[in-house]
Amino acid sequence: MSLAINPLMSLASNPPNYEPIAYLQNEFKNKDKFIDDGVLPFLEQILFPYLYKEARILDLGCGCGHLMQQLQLKGYQMTGIDASEGLLRYARINAPESEFILSDIRKFELPPTFNAIISIDVFIFILNNEDLTAVFRNVYTALQENGLFVFSIPLVELMHKLAGERYFNHIYINEECAFLELFYYQPEEKMWKIEVTGFELVEKTWKRSDTTWLRKDHLFTDVKSALENVGFREISHLNAGEGTGNTCFVCRK
Repeated sequence: MSLAINPLMSLASNPPNYEPIAYLQNEFKNKDKFIDDGVLPFLEQILFPYLYKEARILDLGCGCGHLMQQLQLKGYQMTGIDASEGLLRYARINAPESEFILSDIRKFELPPTFNAIISIDVFIFILNNEDLTAVFRNVYTALQENGLFVFSIPLVELMHKLAGERYFNHIYINEECAFLELFYYQPEEKMWKIEVTGFELVEKTWKRSDTTWLRKDHLFTDVKSALENVGFREISHLNAGEGTGNTCFVCRK
């Protein structure tokens, strides 16, 4: 007798697959206006005032390195970690003076050398409390004493309401490529299935790529408990933007 496998859970053991759409991710996602209007103002308020000019910062899930490029220009010594070799190829181009590590953020091991660790819109892909605690433990180990950990994460308390009110699908397009993300909410699991399709014009022929991601919304109490369990103190949080469902946490080792 064969056992039925939940198709959502079959994707849960590995990081999201960005390889088929790495070019499109670099072309459209998490750059320019998103960084200038959505990320840097937060960091100017909650992180930069507590760092010296050449402080060492680790970016977890750095993707194509667009944020690292901006922080590198501000004089910070940047290191990025990502599980996608395809994304890191672009990151090395976008932030050439930074260092990069190919690793699953649930499994990396680094000595306590960083003044700050940041992670923006990455923990949406951490699908259970055990993995979230593992990431937090790795972060705690890699921070210097009194180091800061700043990250955004979607919370059930915010996203469950927004799921019934907002249209989350995304479409990006220019003359040479297109990128679509279709969101399907699974209320019982507090999880989203995201069907991703990309089109790229290659030698006058449209090339199609497809992948599927899972996104998890977390309970505030679970996030705070995981942070406390690995040793973080002075844990605070603030809304990461109206209508986003994300909360920004600021923690000190």
